[in-house]
Amino acid sequence: MGDEWKIDLKIPDIGMMVTLMTTALCSMIMGAAEIAYTMLWITASYVRHGKDFFIDLLNAKALTWTAEYILVAGSLLLFSAILFLLSSTFSLYELNGLAKNVEKKVHTKVVFGFFVGGLILLFLALISAIILRYL
Repeated sequence: MGDEWKIDLKIPDIGMMVTLMTTALCSMIMGAAEIAYTMLWITASYVRHGKDFFIDLLNAKALTWTAEYILVAGSLLLFSAILFLLSSTFSLYELNGLAKNVEKKVHTKVVFGFFVGGLILLFLALISAIILRYL
């Protein structure tokens, strides 16, 4: 008698879908921007220093300040971009699973773990750039 007014609509969790989509979009934008920014550094250094700049990057004995800056901060930025792109990929995967199966459990800790890891590496890249520039 108590279930006669119960309505089962099978609607997915709209709030989780919006959260996953927003995380995916932000992660994609930040990952692509970090890759473009790192390529901009390398191109600007090549234009400024010429062909010898790439030899400086390969030669560990004679690293100039610009080469150290590119190697340290650029590597951290690229690792951060990889984590952001993994976050967006996993977020879209979970979003697809949620759209197909309403009862699916979403692994938000993994999605936000990748996102927070990317933010931490981005912060470390900025701090290392400041330290290399002014010390």
